[in-house]
Amino acid sequence: MYKKMENKAKIYGEDFEGYLENALKSYGYLFPTTDEQMSCFEENMEEFPLPKEFESPDFIFAKKGKRNLQKKSIVLDNSEAERNWALAAREGKEIPEEILLKMKRDKEEAKKKQNGIK
Repeated sequence: MYKKMENKAKIYGEDFEGYLENALKSYGYLFPTTDEQMSCFEENMEEFPLPKEFESPDFIFAKKGKRNLQKKSIVLDNSEAERNWALAAREGKEIPEEILLKMKRDKEEAKKKQNGIK
């Protein structure tokens, strides 16, 4: 009626837990953690090809048409604090007008570079 198991493993206690964990990882029921477990998993895994529409990320926008996603930038006006820090760095002395203009130009150029404008 039933075949007799010839290669029966004799596993007790902690050995059983290790054996079970290894088996679960080898057959994909848990994530494989060793090369041996991964090899066993890959041997027993069926490959299913992706449908054509999923080969490109454009399938997300297929119904709505292509969209160009752009990163939003948040501009914070921190000019008063910057002026106070600049004054503190010069021990309360006024900053010459030419330096203030250069600082303003540098800041504007940095914003342009950050937004991708050259």
